[in-house]
This record gives sequence, structure tokens and C-alpha cells, in this order.
Amino acid sequence: MFRFLSDNPESVRRWFEQPGAANLRAQESRLIGQLMSGLSGYRCVALTGWPLSESVLDRAGTLRRWQLGVSTDDRPDICWDGRHLPLATGSVDALVLLHGLEMTGEPHALVRECARVLSDRGQIVVCCFNPLSWWATCQSLSWRHGARFSPLSTPPRAARLADWLRVLDIETLECWRHGSGFPLFGRPWQDGADRPWLAALAWSAPGYVLVARRAARCRPQSGHRQPRLTKQSRPGLAQASRRGYHARDEK
Repeated sequence: MFRFLSDNPESVRRWFEQPGAANLRAQESRLIGQLMSGLSGYRCVALTGWPLSESVLDRAGTLRRWQLGVSTDDRPDICWDGRHLPLATGSVDALVLLHGLEMTGEPHALVRECARVLSDRGQIVVCCFNPLSWWATCQSLSWRHGARFSPLSTPPRAARLADWLRVLDIETLECWRHGSGFPLFGRPWQDGADRPWLAALAWSAPGYVLVARRAARCRPQSGHRQPRLTKQSRPGLAQASRRGYHARDEK
């Protein structure tokens, strides 16, 4: 669990620029590059804690691609304030959050913003640190201000993030674990697709990447009218026999 929290997203960005984070950036770039090829649509937006290289961003299978950043020093295409995404509702087909949840004080509100800007059948890739990992505990025990990672808020664990997305009608498709020191490591590990005995050690991975897609919604066709229920056609109501009524009246 991260004990030291920051109040400035610039501190998070500067931490990724340190030489000690170079190995982590390389691992995440390779994993994000592999997942980028599975994204499709017209617009792809990457919200990154550190500038994502153009070679990795260009692997997305979308026609247009942009980057959101918190600092003008990185020359992003769009700047954001850490809370509200400056994007229209339903305008993004693929959204990549590269440690964006650690750069906001309200990660749950940012997840709702992501759901707002996603289009129908939109896809989202979230790269986040695992707050239950041994690496996060070491960061909390470190007293060196510049060396330890201090997010603006404690990032959610993978299961909780999947629950947040499920409430917003976004289904989780894949979950990848990665990071230095993850057992026997050197490569990412996908939940449920590798050796079962590794699942018991998945909680110790420093980071995870969640791939999700907005659930399909059934919409009525335009111009199609629902049949109107009359008194005789309402379910559960038996039609009275007119013959019986006439017989009763005659008596």
C-alpha cells in the first residue's frame, strides 16, 4: 500500500523520468505495444504518465491517435487537469490509461469520465500499479523523497477496477501482470492463460494491465413501433363471452 501521497501530478511524471524507472518503462512499452494492435476504430487517445513513443502509439489499429498529458514540457496533443477529460461524450473508440489513475486524486471519477467519452463498443486499456505488491510496500518504506513513487491517490487493485468498469457496462477481457521481480520473470503473465501455480503469486506483481470493452446494447430499430396492447390482447386477462352476457340479460 502506498503510504506517501502527492498533491502534484508533475511529481508523478518526474518519477518516470528517473533512470531507475527506465526498465519499467521499457517493459510497459513492449506490453502496451502488443495490446495496441488489437484496438480498432477511428479515434485513439492515450492518457500517459510519461510520453509514449510515436512508434508504440502508431501500432494502434485506429485511423487517428492523440496523447493527453499534464505538462506542456512533453508537448502533448492535449493537456488535461487530472480530473476532467477535455473530450466529447462518446467520441473515443480506444482509450489508453498509462498510469493515469495514479495522476488524479479521484481515480473512480476518472473511470467514470473514461466511460463517458467511450463510444459504443469502445475499448479501454488501463496500465496501473498494484497497491498490494511487495514493490508498493517498498515504496512506502522508502524515506528518499525523490526515489519513492508517490501517487496522488492509492490506485485500485485489478479486481476492484474490474468491478468499477462492470458497473459502467464495460466488460473486462484480459488482465496482464508484469514488473521487475515478478516470479521467474522477464515476461508478462496473463491471468487464466498460463500455468495455474503462478496465479497464487499474481498479487505480488508490481503492475497490471486491464483490457476491457463496452458491452453491446440492444437498441430497437428506428421506425419500428412496439405493438400496442389493447384490452383484449393484454396478457393475463381472459376475454369474456358476449354470448354469456346476452343470456344473463335475457334472464
